[in-house]
Amino acid sequence: MNTIGDLPELRALDSRKNLIRIPGQQDIPVTDRVRRLIDSQAFQRLAKITQLGLVSFVYPGATHTRFEHSLGVYRNALFFLRRLSADRRFADVVSPRDAELLIAAALLHDIGHYPFCHPIEDMQIDGVPSHEILARYWIEHTSLADRLSEDWHIESKSLLALLSGETGTAAGRVLGSILSGPIDIDKMDYLYRDSLHAGVPYGMHYDQQRLIGSLCLDLESPGIAITEKGRTAAELMVFARYVMFSEVYWHHAVRSATAMFQRVFFEFHRSLDLDLLFRCSEQDFVAQ
Repeated sequence: MNTIGDLPELRALDSRKNLIRIPGQQDIPVTDRVRRLIDSQAFQRLAKITQLGLVSFVYPGATHTRFEHSLGVYRNALFFLRRLSADRRFADVVSPRDAELLIAAALLHDIGHYPFCHPIEDMQIDGVPSHEILARYWIEHTSLADRLSEDWHIESKSLLALLSGETGTAAGRVLGSILSGPIDIDKMDYLYRDSLHAGVPYGMHYDQQRLIGSLCLDLESPGIAITEKGRTAAELMVFARYVMFSEVYWHHAVRSATAMFQRVFFEFHRSLDLDLLFRCSEQDFVAQ
């Protein structure tokens, strides 16, 4: 391939074949190599782990999964790459191989998540592994490692370095800012998706298309930036995140349920097989 635009996933954006439809009337293009990642056991388990956990006690519709969210983040990665590839400065820093790494990372960015991992990790209990450690297990010691190598020519350590923000190259820092930054593909999906499923408008009140259309490369960071035309959309996205925390993620009843869950887990975690528990579906986790 000669350019980022030649990547099969970007070409598939305009195709009406091999699509997965997710809420929000969003079509997800699925190439053969993307399908093989999605079909892995590691990725399929995300279909049984909800994105917001205890939030559904307050907003009953908020039962969407990390599987759905991961597909949405992958879709955003494609739109970011299509826009940024038109920026000569970006193309000079980020190669098509780097872009492939971003696409795989977008799909697998939540691969280490287990049920209720954020409330559990917030307690910082000794001996309780983080989801980053579990991500290393799933990426290095399952079929994902072979699929990444054979289909994408990506080494597990390169993907893990990008996911953990430990890349030292200019391209790695740019990709890292797309994955995790003030304006990133993760926030852009979860704000919209969480708002959609919770039945509230707060996370959708900013212009995604204008924001993506204003993306450019910041040569000093290096990382992504926006032009002046995207300023209002960016400010509204930041405010949307603030309101989603205020009204959804940190709703007083959600925080109450979280505190009760944390108390129960703290009291019983020493008697649990955490290695097994953190590989369970959410339903099996509760049953344990």
